[in-house]
Amino acid sequence: MCTDGMGLVDLAVNMLIPTPSQWPEFFAWAHAAFDLSDDSWDPAGVDERWNGSKPYGKMIHAIYLLTYALRDEYIPQWHARADYSAAGRAADNVYHGPFYLRFISSGDAEATADTGRFAARDRTDYKCKVFDNGGPSDDPANRASVIAHEGWHHWQYKYGWKGDHLTGGSIKPGSDGDYYYRHGSGAFDFGTLWTYDLGAAPIKFHSPYQIAVEFDADLAEFSFGWVPLSVIQSARMFGNTRLGNQFFNATSYRIGNPRPF
Repeated sequence: MCTDGMGLVDLAVNMLIPTPSQWPEFFAWAHAAFDLSDDSWDPAGVDERWNGSKPYGKMIHAIYLLTYALRDEYIPQWHARADYSAAGRAADNVYHGPFYLRFISSGDAEATADTGRFAARDRTDYKCKVFDNGGPSDDPANRASVIAHEGWHHWQYKYGWKGDHLTGGSIKPGSDGDYYYRHGSGAFDFGTLWTYDLGAAPIKFHSPYQIAVEFDADLAEFSFGWVPLSVIQSARMFGNTRLGNQFFNATSYRIGNPRPF
């Protein structure tokens, strides 16, 4: 199993969320909307949904940020809060077909999308790397961007795109990454993130790591005032780390600078 416990950023988010007895509607909705019903979550805290020290509770922290944290500034924000949330949710929609979330304790990746399964529902596996207390990926802002990222792999499958990541180029050795498809902050109207246009100049397209980075940027720069500063700082750090290390085509854009393109 993972190393349980809460770091400072998870603690800050945990303080924002009422307990299941105080807000049963949210906990029931999150469980169903992101399909955390697989029995793999049983030893990971599903019976202690309030416990942010365990993987299930840490998923609740990430879902809370993904669902509520962005204030939706129309033009400067990359994409709408509802777009990121829909990409991450499990139900069949314009972004992807149906899938469910599974917890597994083994594996080096943060998470992996398992698409195109024969006679079985697609799924995403979340691993201890995003839950291990004190680990480099154990952060609710990062976890929320990982949910959006993995949802985009399911988008790729729905629309017939190859979902493998890249190596080489400007990608940090020993890591993987994607292309960054540059676009202006007003290029995708709210509610249209699922669309693409290869005939546009520049083309309108997204890769999974780009979705993660643009969510990180929006969380860092366009979140509500109640979002803890530690979350904002984490989102900027994780996003800028990915911008510097996980794109085949190097980009000078960094979160905190004026938005280019």
